[in-house]
Amino acid sequence: MKVIFWNTKNIENFDIILSILEDENPHFLFLSEFEKLDISSHYKDLIALNYNHLSNPGCDKIKIIKKVSIKNIELTIQHSDYTGIFFPKMDLNIISVHMPSQMYYEFDALKYNISKFKQDFEKHIGNTEEENILIIGDFNVNPYESPMINLDGLGATNTIKFNSKKPFRGYENFLYYNPTWKLYSKTHFPGTFRKPRPSNTSFDVLEHHFLDQVVISKKLMKSIKNEDIDIIHSTSKFNIFDFVKNKINYSDHLPIKYNFEI
Repeated sequence: MKVIFWNTKNIENFDIILSILEDENPHFLFLSEFEKLDISSHYKDLIALNYNHLSNPGCDKIKIIKKVSIKNIELTIQHSDYTGIFFPKMDLNIISVHMPSQMYYEFDALKYNISKFKQDFEKHIGNTEEENILIIGDFNVNPYESPMINLDGLGATNTIKFNSKKPFRGYENFLYYNPTWKLYSKTHFPGTFRKPRPSNTSFDVLEHHFLDQVVISKKLMKSIKNEDIDIIHSTSKFNIFDFVKNKINYSDHLPIKYNFEI
């Protein structure tokens, strides 16, 4: 199973999307900031590659493209910041997110939004022990920042050896695994997004950020035999990342992909 997410920053060239589909052959591709992309006008192009658009009313920020061969997909939680689907054949819940930006919100608000998101999916889908859950998308914070790692945030850890729940202020809180930490071994461009700070939320020297991440439940993690997480830098037709200039082309984010076998 391969899942890709890309914050496209309103690119107008749909051929880049088609090239990613053709080269990567994902089961699902989630797109955000797509306002200038008329997906419906490219129906025949998608069908030619054996893909189609899955409508997800209730979430206007993210579009879903899937393989034609994938049937019986059910919509689950739908919110302005995230969209959920259930794939019965694999007993798999996938949630794609595009959380509010730290350019406009303080960190307390960012953590509040992610905390409410966690409450929502655990209430309507299930928790890390009960369900196979894969979350992919633009969290707009780094893996090490408090909205991701705090117990009153998402509770996403960087180790596979973790207790599935921990007490916090009298409540049991469920933990999740974040394989995105593996990507910090890539030192040439350690992130999916580049923007020098300070911003309105911090004052530091960081320029590269892994805002786009993958988080999975412990139940799914325990069933995975092999996994691979990576950034898409190019296709056979397009250079999404310029290694010479150390610059992202077309968008301001790089696509992130997660491939796993159970």
